[in-house]
Amino acid sequence: MMKSTKGVLRCSGCGSTMLIPDPDGILTCAYCGTMYEITGRTCPHCEAVNLPEAKYCSQCGHLLDVLSFILETRAPTSTQEHLERVRREAAKIKAETEAASQERLRRWWAEEEERRRALAAAQAERDRQERMLLMGALVLAAVVVLAILIYMLVKALIPSGAPVPV
Repeated sequence: MMKSTKGVLRCSGCGSTMLIPDPDGILTCAYCGTMYEITGRTCPHCEAVNLPEAKYCSQCGHLLDVLSFILETRAPTSTQEHLERVRREAAKIKAETEAASQERLRRWWAEEEERRRALAAAQAERDRQERMLLMGALVLAAVVVLAILIYMLVKALIPSGAPVPV
Protein backbone atom coordinates (compact mmCIF):
# COMPACT_ATOMS: atom_id res chain seq x y z
CA MET A 1 0.00 0.00 0.00
CA MET A 2 1.27 3.48 -0.89
CA LYS A 3 1.76 6.09 1.81
CA SER A 4 0.42 9.63 1.39
CA THR A 5 2.09 12.50 3.18
CA LYS A 6 0.48 15.92 2.58
CA GLY A 7 -0.83 14.87 -0.84
CA VAL A 8 2.50 13.38 -2.01
CA LEU A 9 2.44 9.65 -2.69
CA ARG A 10 5.40 7.57 -1.56
CA CYS A 11 6.42 4.00 -2.21
CA SER A 12 5.78 1.84 0.85
CA GLY A 13 8.80 -0.31 -0.01
CA CYS A 14 11.54 2.32 -0.25
CA GLY A 15 9.83 5.65 0.52
CA SER A 16 10.59 7.14 -2.89
CA THR A 17 8.30 9.74 -4.45
CA MET A 18 9.42 8.71 -7.97
CA LEU A 19 6.29 6.79 -8.96
CA ILE A 20 5.87 6.45 -12.73
CA PRO A 21 2.25 6.17 -14.00
CA ASP A 22 1.39 3.69 -16.77
CA PRO A 23 -1.55 4.07 -19.17
CA ASP A 24 -2.98 0.87 -17.63
CA GLY A 25 -3.59 2.66 -14.32
CA ILE A 26 -0.54 1.27 -12.52
CA LEU A 27 2.18 3.21 -10.69
CA THR A 28 5.68 1.76 -10.70
CA CYS A 29 8.39 2.87 -8.27
CA ALA A 30 11.42 4.07 -10.21
CA TYR A 31 13.82 2.79 -7.54
CA CYS A 32 12.56 -0.56 -6.24
CA GLY A 33 10.08 -1.49 -9.03
CA THR A 34 7.10 -2.01 -6.72
CA MET A 35 3.83 -1.68 -8.63
CA TYR A 36 0.66 -0.02 -7.30
CA GLU A 37 -2.81 0.35 -8.77
CA ILE A 38 -3.77 4.01 -9.17
CA THR A 39 -6.68 4.87 -6.93
CA GLY A 40 -6.24 8.66 -7.12
CA ARG A 41 -6.49 11.17 -9.94
CA THR A 42 -3.55 11.65 -12.28
CA CYS A 43 -2.71 15.24 -13.25
CA PRO A 44 -2.86 15.62 -17.07
CA HIS A 45 -0.17 18.32 -16.89
CA CYS A 46 2.59 16.84 -14.71
CA GLU A 47 1.28 13.25 -14.31
CA ALA A 48 1.46 13.43 -10.51
CA VAL A 49 -0.98 11.15 -8.67
CA ASN A 50 -3.37 13.00 -6.37
CA LEU A 51 -6.02 11.98 -3.88
CA PRO A 52 -9.36 10.90 -5.46
CA GLU A 53 -11.28 13.90 -4.11
CA ALA A 54 -8.67 16.52 -5.20
CA LYS A 55 -9.79 19.11 -7.77
CA TYR A 56 -6.33 20.61 -8.28
CA CYS A 57 -2.94 18.92 -8.55
CA SER A 58 -0.94 18.95 -5.33
CA GLN A 59 2.32 19.42 -7.28
CA CYS A 60 1.59 21.91 -10.07
CA GLY A 61 -1.82 23.32 -9.13
CA HIS A 62 -3.51 22.59 -12.48
CA LEU A 63 -7.09 21.37 -12.78
CA LEU A 64 -7.38 17.59 -12.53
CA ASP A 65 -10.45 17.47 -14.79
CA VAL A 66 -9.11 16.31 -18.16
CA LEU A 67 -11.82 18.06 -20.15
CA SER A 68 -11.16 21.35 -18.37
CA PHE A 69 -7.44 20.90 -18.92
CA ILE A 70 -7.94 20.31 -22.65
CA LEU A 71 -10.23 23.31 -22.98
CA GLU A 72 -7.82 25.44 -20.97
CA THR A 73 -4.76 24.56 -23.04
CA ARG A 74 -6.12 23.79 -26.51
CA ALA A 75 -9.21 25.88 -27.16
CA PRO A 76 -9.01 29.67 -27.28
CA THR A 77 -10.98 31.36 -24.54
CA SER A 78 -12.49 33.89 -26.90
CA THR A 79 -12.51 34.75 -30.57
CA GLN A 80 -10.82 38.08 -29.83
CA GLU A 81 -7.93 36.38 -27.99
CA HIS A 82 -7.61 33.86 -30.80
CA LEU A 83 -7.48 36.67 -33.38
CA GLU A 84 -4.87 38.52 -31.35
CA ARG A 85 -2.75 35.37 -31.09
CA VAL A 86 -3.06 34.76 -34.83
CA ARG A 87 -2.15 38.41 -35.54
CA ARG A 88 0.93 38.16 -33.33
CA GLU A 89 1.99 34.94 -35.02
CA ALA A 90 1.35 36.45 -38.47
CA ALA A 91 3.37 39.55 -37.58
CA LYS A 92 6.20 37.34 -36.35
CA ILE A 93 6.12 35.23 -39.53
CA LYS A 94 5.99 38.38 -41.65
CA ALA A 95 9.00 39.85 -39.81
CA GLU A 96 10.97 36.60 -40.20
CA THR A 97 10.07 36.41 -43.89
CA GLU A 98 11.05 40.04 -44.43
CA ALA A 99 14.35 39.51 -42.63
CA ALA A 100 15.08 36.42 -44.73
CA SER A 101 14.16 38.33 -47.88
CA GLN A 102 16.44 41.22 -46.93
CA GLU A 103 19.28 38.77 -46.26
CA ARG A 104 18.78 37.10 -49.66
CA LEU A 105 18.69 40.53 -51.34
CA ARG A 106 21.87 41.58 -49.52
CA ARG A 107 23.64 38.38 -50.63
CA TRP A 108 22.39 38.84 -54.19
CA TRP A 109 23.73 42.42 -54.32
CA ALA A 110 27.08 41.26 -52.94
CA GLU A 111 27.26 38.54 -55.60
CA GLU A 112 26.23 41.05 -58.28
CA GLU A 113 28.94 43.50 -57.15
CA GLU A 114 31.54 40.72 -57.24
CA ARG A 115 30.35 39.70 -60.72
CA ARG A 116 30.60 43.31 -61.92
CA ARG A 117 34.10 43.67 -60.47
CA ALA A 118 35.22 40.48 -62.20
CA LEU A 119 33.64 41.64 -65.46
CA ALA A 120 35.38 45.04 -65.21
CA ALA A 121 38.73 43.34 -64.51
CA ALA A 122 38.27 41.02 -67.50
CA GLN A 123 37.34 44.00 -69.71
CA ALA A 124 40.43 45.93 -68.56
CA GLU A 125 42.65 42.91 -69.31
CA ARG A 126 41.11 42.53 -72.75
CA ASP A 127 41.62 46.26 -73.48
CA ARG A 128 45.27 45.97 -72.36
CA GLN A 129 45.81 42.96 -74.64
CA GLU A 130 44.21 44.82 -77.57
CA ARG A 131 46.50 47.82 -76.99
CA MET A 132 49.55 45.54 -76.87
CA LEU A 133 48.47 43.82 -80.09
CA LEU A 134 47.86 47.16 -81.80
CA MET A 135 51.22 48.46 -80.58
CA GLY A 136 52.96 45.33 -81.90
CA ALA A 137 51.24 45.72 -85.28
CA LEU A 138 52.29 49.39 -85.49
CA VAL A 139 55.90 48.54 -84.63
CA LEU A 140 55.89 45.78 -87.27
CA ALA A 141 54.41 48.13 -89.85
CA ALA A 142 57.04 50.77 -89.00
CA VAL A 143 59.83 48.21 -89.40
CA VAL A 144 58.45 47.07 -92.78
CA VAL A 145 58.12 50.68 -94.01
CA LEU A 146 61.62 51.46 -92.80
CA ALA A 147 63.00 48.36 -94.54
CA ILE A 148 61.27 49.37 -97.78
CA LEU A 149 62.66 52.91 -97.51
CA ILE A 150 66.18 51.62 -96.87
CA TYR A 151 65.88 49.23 -99.81
CA MET A 152 64.69 52.04 -102.09
CA LEU A 153 67.43 54.37 -100.86
CA VAL A 154 70.13 51.77 -101.39
CA LYS A 155 68.76 50.99 -104.86
CA ALA A 156 68.71 54.68 -105.79
CA LEU A 157 72.25 55.32 -104.59
CA ILE A 158 73.87 52.32 -106.17
CA PRO A 159 73.77 52.11 -110.01
CA SER A 160 72.22 48.96 -111.33
CA GLY A 161 75.34 47.34 -112.77
CA ALA A 162 77.88 48.45 -110.16
CA PRO A 163 79.28 46.06 -107.58
CA VAL A 164 77.95 46.54 -104.05
CA PRO A 165 80.68 47.55 -101.59
CA VAL A 166 80.96 45.37 -98.59
